[in-house]
Amino acid sequence: MPTTARRRSGLRSQGFIPVTFFGSLLILLLCATIYTHNLASLTTDCSGATAESRIQQLRPLSNNVNLDDACDTEYKRLTHKQTPGITKDDLARSQAHLGNRFRLTEVMKALTARKRPVTIVVAGGSISLGHGVTPDSARYAERLESWMNQEYPLAPSLGHHRVLNVAAHGADMCAMAKRLNVLYSDLGSKLPKSSNDEPDLIILEFAVNDYQGQDHLITVDSKTTVFFDGFQDLVLCAEVVTYALLKRYQNSAISFLEFQTAIATRKTGALLHMGVAQHYDVPVISYAETMFPGFYRLKAELEKEDDKSYTFPQDRWLANGGLDQSSNVTSGVFSYPHGCSRCEAHHIIEQFRYGGCKSMCTFVERSGIIHGRLKCSSKQGQIPEGRNECFVPFLAHDAIHPSALGHQIAKDLVVHTLASAERSACKGESAPSREVLPLTTFVANSFRELDTRANWLVVYDVARIFSRWDKMNPVASSVQGFRLYADDKLKQRPGWIATSPEGSSSITFVLDLPADVNSCYTVYLAILRSYKGMGTFTVQVRDFGENREGQPKRVTTKDNIDGLWSSPIR
Repeated sequence: MPTTARRRSGLRSQGFIPVTFFGSLLILLLCATIYTHNLASLTTDCSGATAESRIQQLRPLSNNVNLDDACDTEYKRLTHKQTPGITKDDLARSQAHLGNRFRLTEVMKALTARKRPVTIVVAGGSISLGHGVTPDSARYAERLESWMNQEYPLAPSLGHHRVLNVAAHGADMCAMAKRLNVLYSDLGSKLPKSSNDEPDLIILEFAVNDYQGQDHLITVDSKTTVFFDGFQDLVLCAEVVTYALLKRYQNSAISFLEFQTAIATRKTGALLHMGVAQHYDVPVISYAETMFPGFYRLKAELEKEDDKSYTFPQDRWLANGGLDQSSNVTSGVFSYPHGCSRCEAHHIIEQFRYGGCKSMCTFVERSGIIHGRLKCSSKQGQIPEGRNECFVPFLAHDAIHPSALGHQIAKDLVVHTLASAERSACKGESAPSREVLPLTTFVANSFRELDTRANWLVVYDVARIFSRWDKMNPVASSVQGFRLYADDKLKQRPGWIATSPEGSSSITFVLDLPADVNSCYTVYLAILRSYKGMGTFTVQVRDFGENREGQPKRVTTKDNIDGLWSSPIR
């Protein structure tokens, strides 16, 4: 049996107000492993097919139908359940960066062949989890799985296509970069045997959370500027994830899926992701570019109507939602889904349903750009008589998370991206070939740095992040003045909180690390304090050598911490 090294990490509060530790508490980086950068590994077409023969495979086998018409017919078949009112311009904006579509056409080739289950992985935050939306089948991940199985059903003996949703509340790109080995291990147990241990498509949804500061070294708040102090760390995390996935899964398509919030002043990581996507030639699907130009146009139109409540009169409801006569949707001011709607509260989970839908007026109010004049509360009788509140159909219970309709549109955009890649190849408009990794990094100092940053050996979390959870438990006898606490209603983000305002609370965690004379360990302690002015605390990391029992501690690292985020503790 191999020997193990023991390290003990202790926290002692010294502050006036209790200190809260949420999310990931301890993460360990193996820094001795060295990888080589192999360009050739990503340039081989495993099928051996030429570009022209691949196009021929996608073209319909009919001599009686015009080729372009047949390609368009197949696209329409695949997108026939698209949300009514989504226009060609909307869809064009959704493809923010086409990137190299070779791997996307490979996904469609696998679906068309119907010889094995296709697997899509969704990695993201609470948006991808479908926070606040009911039923679960309304989430875009589940809708995408249903679409694959409806349009490309498999023989019962082959099983069914799957979407594996590994999203987690508050997760951002840096959280994923630290847990790539966890993800690989977890997917290895879930992918079908016929997959060759590779998912067919990986969707990365982190734009909103990347500007909240969940798992990186940035002050925890919502960013209102794009290039804030520390934004380079976010770009580096996105590059680590993109490079590592392209290298690990050499046949998997990868795409960013970028969302946005209705808080006008709040920025997202979309611009930073775009730089990485362009450098590595990865497609970017933008829900934000699809829906929010119309959102701001609607806000401006309502402001002309009533700049206090952002309401509209009864006569501005549009027949059939502004669409053709067969539509059974409702919309005011502008056509569906870019206009005002009625609140669809039955799609809001019970915990949030009492609060109802949030109106355009509320979104403007929470953006903090207009002060004093707004009157948004119908419960307080502030809505003028004879006028209607404007509820944005693709938002519901808050300004961040899409409604059930928003999830439907997100699914539509992913389907459009896949189907249009196939249509383009079918028509001969493009002959995609496998991408080649760039000769240089984007922001990292070297490819070796990217390899190292993608190879976290052990990650212990207080709360689950992504799919597999290596739980961090304290030594029971060491817990003095701490308790496990979550301040969200659903108890999804628990953490250890010091309860004594006088300080002197303490808690200890023990970690077992493989003993290897050729390896060095760098300990990163990620601690989140929820609010400023909550006092300071001391962290000690003690190395007990190969055997904790009877062995004196070899090294003690001690640091006093006074900040929202502090890392690394070495």
